[in-house]
Amino acid sequence: MLYERFEHNINNLTGGFSLSKIAIAVSGGSDSIALLYLADIWAKKNNIELFVISVDHNLRDQSKQEIAYIQNISNNLDRKHYSLSFDHQNNFSNFQERARKGRYDLMTSLCKELDVLVLLTAHHEDDYVENFCLRLERNSGIFGLSNSNINWHNNTQIIRPLFNIPKSELVDYLVTHNIKWFEDESNLSTKYRRNAIRQKLVKQEDYIKDDIIAQQIKANELLENKFKPELIAAIAESTKIFEYGFAFLDPTKFIKLSQEVRIQLINFLLIMISGQCCSARFYSVEPILKLITQGLDFKNTLHGCVIKRMQDKLLIYREFGKKLPESKILVEKSVIWDNRFCIKTTHNIENCEITYLSPENYKIIKEKLDLDTLKKLSCKNHNAILFTLPVIQILEKVIAIPHISYYDNDIKGSEVTFVPNFISRFTHFY
Repeated sequence: MLYERFEHNINNLTGGFSLSKIAIAVSGGSDSIALLYLADIWAKKNNIELFVISVDHNLRDQSKQEIAYIQNISNNLDRKHYSLSFDHQNNFSNFQERARKGRYDLMTSLCKELDVLVLLTAHHEDDYVENFCLRLERNSGIFGLSNSNINWHNNTQIIRPLFNIPKSELVDYLVTHNIKWFEDESNLSTKYRRNAIRQKLVKQEDYIKDDIIAQQIKANELLENKFKPELIAAIAESTKIFEYGFAFLDPTKFIKLSQEVRIQLINFLLIMISGQCCSARFYSVEPILKLITQGLDFKNTLHGCVIKRMQDKLLIYREFGKKLPESKILVEKSVIWDNRFCIKTTHNIENCEITYLSPENYKIIKEKLDLDTLKKLSCKNHNAILFTLPVIQILEKVIAIPHISYYDNDIKGSEVTFVPNFISRFTHFY
């Protein structure tokens, strides 16, 4: 039965951990509506609080009707429903990718507010087949062709318990139980490459789909048995990641790695140091890879980071360019700033905010700063990195830079921890 397969999947993917809360992303489509009913059964069976989250992209009149329908289902199941809204700002350039990121940003931010660690999504077997075809067209490597049923976004675990269940079975489940769903008319448009591939796959025989799934399994096995262990070893042996939010990579060890692992290692560091949620495109990373192998010193920018080669060292630190980090009011005991640093304090000081060091404030306090440790650790790149660190200020006056133990106020109980969006159990900080 469908539920037994779903239950087996989700129990394995959650690793047997005792969860008290879980969230689920639900649109009006057959996939997510079926997932909602299956997850509700599982959550009740395991005494887990289930939160239902929908995102309106404000593109179709029908979306309001779909949100209302999901709200009604949630009420009938006695589950809390949250409707979020994505502001597309009338910018439709690269819209599908932007909307996907915006959707996950909204949902995972809500998960953090609700203290939910796991978000379920309705990616099913047909989605995996389509993804494989798309990535094959783009000449993706093994890491790109492989699929994971567990991913991370903003430190929220994204789980896909329908990964081996075809869409047809989900539709049959809804029809059998007389459950309504909505069809998104945009899925019929061939202006999106995914839709064109989907329509092509529908016309082909089942053995084509089976062959693609077999290739997918082979890619996953190659990743698990060869490239992932190499990547883990490379992170441990050739990188140093510092609490100041910068990293060093050993170029001599790096060039000995396979091309697949080089790409993933650079992306791992770029995501971590920039505080972004997704990786850079290969066409952006490729020129950097070539520069590193040439052995010449260089300084370049990529994916919100500065990459600087200094003989036998490659330094990566946060780039503060056109888009500066948003200041945060320190109204609670802890605040996440720039998606990278967690600032904690035991003090209650009014009008206190976390922000970056401005050139004007730097001139005022320059003579009072002790940068010797940062200077040594960063190989004399301390001035650039100083401006990427969080400072605490009141009414535009800097009262603390905890990283370098600078305090101009009774706020010495402050602590700063480097907690980038992308956290790995293989990460080591210095």
